[in-house]
Amino acid sequence: MMDSAHLSPKLSIGLPVYNGERFLAQALDSLLAQTFRNFEIVICDNASTDRTPEICRAYAQRDSRIRYFRNQRNLGSVANFNLVFELSTAPLFKFAAHDDLHREDYLESCVHLLDKHPDVVLAHCDIAFIDENGKVFPSKLETGCYIDPKTGAQLRTDSLKIGDHVGATERFWQVLSQAQWGTHVFGVIRRKDLQQTRLNLDFYSSDRVLLGELALLGRFQCLPEQMFFKRLHSEVSWALSEKEQKTYESADGTRYNRRIRQLQAHFSAPLRKPLRPIDKCVCIMMVAAHCFRVAARSLSDEKARETAQKSVWRRHVAEH
Repeated sequence: MMDSAHLSPKLSIGLPVYNGERFLAQALDSLLAQTFRNFEIVICDNASTDRTPEICRAYAQRDSRIRYFRNQRNLGSVANFNLVFELSTAPLFKFAAHDDLHREDYLESCVHLLDKHPDVVLAHCDIAFIDENGKVFPSKLETGCYIDPKTGAQLRTDSLKIGDHVGATERFWQVLSQAQWGTHVFGVIRRKDLQQTRLNLDFYSSDRVLLGELALLGRFQCLPEQMFFKRLHSEVSWALSEKEQKTYESADGTRYNRRIRQLQAHFSAPLRKPLRPIDKCVCIMMVAAHCFRVAARSLSDEKARETAQKSVWRRHVAEH
């Protein structure tokens, strides 16, 4: 039980969840063990069909800082992510995934950083990838990449420098060009700045757009210590097919093109911010440049796949 429960929380943690029984208790334990204690946890259960409600109610009974809400129907993950913010109250806010973990001094370190630097809108830290059992992936010192023990794939975390530039347009470009995972969205964010964004939009990977909007409002700053642990497992959202991702993000069944929605959101983001007209134009040109870069990379990857397929076919013909 919180020893200062009578105080208004300085930080709200929004935890949206759907069928999270496998990892939810571990995530809550790592948050409740934080050295910084003046926070509330707002859980929005998206009509789970497993033991998630039972777990949430048990934790809410144990700790008065936890507020548990259950949706009568599945709203889709985007609406549920936004709902945890709308139901929160504190001047600082943090999104928390039901399967990630935090070192016990994570919140204290991030809150201290924001208190020390009024111009910083988002505070986060270095991260590590963990597996289903919470074990950190092995890494290669020479490349700085983590190695997925199941697939052997080399995974590079997002740079700590994303969003740290003094200029708004430069920060916007850092997010566009470098935020592959978008893990900065799980940092501690000032509520007043988050309120100036459109929050998460109704398409997969809209968290990159949210980070771009925040970067136009102020600096990000990341601590070099590994205090955030991103869990990668078979049920994680990015492992779903594109069709499954659309169902996961939105429960209304609307058909749409993710790329088109993403581009529209990126192009419109600078227009909604208090920037000089010239800076808005620069940001729009940056989005266009990013589009060409992504298209060129996709074309190059497609050609590489075609070349590899032709090589396999020619070898097959030669052998037969």
